[in-house]
Amino acid sequence: GPPKGQGRPCTHTHAETTLTKTFRPVGVFGGSREMDSLKKELEEELKLSTDDLRSHAWYHGPIGREGAEALLERDGDFLVRDTASSPGDYVLSCYWKDEPMHFKIIKVVLRPKKGYSRELFQFEGDRFDNIPALVRFHVGGRHPVSQASGAIVYHPITRSLPIRVISERQAERTGKNPQAAWIEHTVPRFSFNSSHMDTLHVTNTLLRSGSQPANLENLGRRPSIQSAQSESNLRTEAVGPAPISPVFRTGSEPLISNTYTHTHGGGVTLRGSDGQLHPRAPPKPFRVSTFFPGTPPNRHRDDPYDELVIQVPESKKRGHVDRLRAEEKWQSRARLTETSFSFLEAQESGELPRLPIDGQVQEEEEDSHFQRPQVETVSCFRLDQFESLLLPENNRPLDPTVLMVLKELFTRSNAMTTALHILSVDCQVARIVGVTEDQKRMMGVGSGLELVTLSHGQQLRQDLLERHHLLALGVAIDILGCTGTVGQRATVLHKVILLAQALRDHAHNLYAFSAVMKALEMPQVVRLERTWRALRRNHTESAVMFEKTLKPFMIALNDGDDSVVQGPLAVPYLVPLLRLMEGEEGEHTERGCQLLYNTLQAARNAALHAPQYQEHAHSLLTGDWQPIPELLEGFRTEFALRLFWGQTGAAADKEKRYDKFDKILTVLSNKLEPTEEFSPEL
Repeated sequence: GPPKGQGRPCTHTHAETTLTKTFRPVGVFGGSREMDSLKKELEEELKLSTDDLRSHAWYHGPIGREGAEALLERDGDFLVRDTASSPGDYVLSCYWKDEPMHFKIIKVVLRPKKGYSRELFQFEGDRFDNIPALVRFHVGGRHPVSQASGAIVYHPITRSLPIRVISERQAERTGKNPQAAWIEHTVPRFSFNSSHMDTLHVTNTLLRSGSQPANLENLGRRPSIQSAQSESNLRTEAVGPAPISPVFRTGSEPLISNTYTHTHGGGVTLRGSDGQLHPRAPPKPFRVSTFFPGTPPNRHRDDPYDELVIQVPESKKRGHVDRLRAEEKWQSRARLTETSFSFLEAQESGELPRLPIDGQVQEEEEDSHFQRPQVETVSCFRLDQFESLLLPENNRPLDPTVLMVLKELFTRSNAMTTALHILSVDCQVARIVGVTEDQKRMMGVGSGLELVTLSHGQQLRQDLLERHHLLALGVAIDILGCTGTVGQRATVLHKVILLAQALRDHAHNLYAFSAVMKALEMPQVVRLERTWRALRRNHTESAVMFEKTLKPFMIALNDGDDSVVQGPLAVPYLVPLLRLMEGEEGEHTERGCQLLYNTLQAARNAALHAPQYQEHAHSLLTGDWQPIPELLEGFRTEFALRLFWGQTGAAADKEKRYDKFDKILTVLSNKLEPTEEFSPEL
């Protein structure tokens, strides 16, 4: 036999093989006039939109397996054709290591939304929006079609006939109606959904730039790679071996093997006759992070397709939430055409396949029963179950007696003690400390810091946003509710600034720190000019610290600058992420994209370092600190809801509650320092 990689002995040109072995030349080339007509028809096909597969010369339509193999001679040769066994699907036929190979292209149809559906195409790893992009990726980057075979494709075999002729001749060979076969191919078969369809106009004989179809007058020559590319922009680059992945079954019951031969894709050089390379890079792949491998049934020996093994990204850790993400994604978003994945069959039988991690068998958990995390729909603030030590039954909004008790509690407690009480309640609401195993199973993760980054953490995000706003309102009431002298209000302002410092530097609670800073920057508080002047006069250090330290720190946090955070944290700054994921509009700045990136990166860091935050918060709350029950209740969210809006109003709509309270704060602020009215001069 011939040496490895050199292909089969060639006695015919490709065009001659096409005519001799695949189609009958008599009737096709009955004369020069018909040759010119076919040439124009082929040129018009290749000038169609690149969305139409007929515009790519490496697409041979319904050519059969034998016809495709007759065109493949040397390593790297390839073409794309229809699969007869599954209408609407495609096969890549190629030649590698002295033998033809056939890989069925996997098509994934995402769940349609309001009449729109999206198709993705892949072999083993990366996914693409259309077949030309998939071909460009494997040809331009020399990426193996499958890791098991190591097959690399880089030399397209271009067709010399229009799809109509190929369809008719193939139909004659199989005994079908040639006219019906052609009608099937007059409607363009798109690689992805499109509302625009191109039709053939044989009157236009102009060739488009970059598309040079095979000239029927020169049958002995190969068409150039430019026509094969047909704006596919193929290019070459080095590529390394991909990691071994858990096994997937694709195609018609292909063989699944647990051992693979890794083939390096680099080092293959295009020959001069292969044509001209385009400089544009292959498209970025559509990546999906999680798959479900499964145990396939036995493969029959007469399997018509070669083996494809879906590549699963490696992961160091797999937990309940990882499996949940993948399961929900595939159950709700994907359905597969004829090529089915074995995990679907496993789900039908009630089994959940497990993922081998890093080439090793995954360890069994103590509780082998997987419990789906629950999607919470009810707030964790249960007013009906809240029993208060300070509030009477059916209390009125802003009860003066309760406000006086709170002021006495705050006066007796220093900033550090108050900050730890706030930290204790924050950690309970955010599920940072005291998280039980049942709660972890219900959440699917170990803490609320991870839960708020996931789709089923919506209720917790809403609860944390509500608590953050109520903390700010409570601080504002403490300042605006002081009806004494300006000096007394300045003292309250001084204590609030000290509380902000303690939350940042001692309790390491940036969530509550930002709530206090939000209160200090409310317009009803900022407008108290006499109070701020008294603060600068009587408590200069606090005023300077607020202006020169705390405010710039808060601005940096809002800009996503984590470099200002020094030392350990108990509760990170979560508000930008919470607002982003709940669709609340933020400030419109020129740095919108950078802020978005910084916010997502901060969320990622919070989830990654959640165990460290939990450990640090636990150490702060288990030291010498002794909680005061009344003070602890004063910072509970249920208490704030009832104090601000009364027992009946606490359950009202959130937006209405906020709007009403904002008006109350405005009235209190105007009473403390009325706006000076100027009479117009007569």
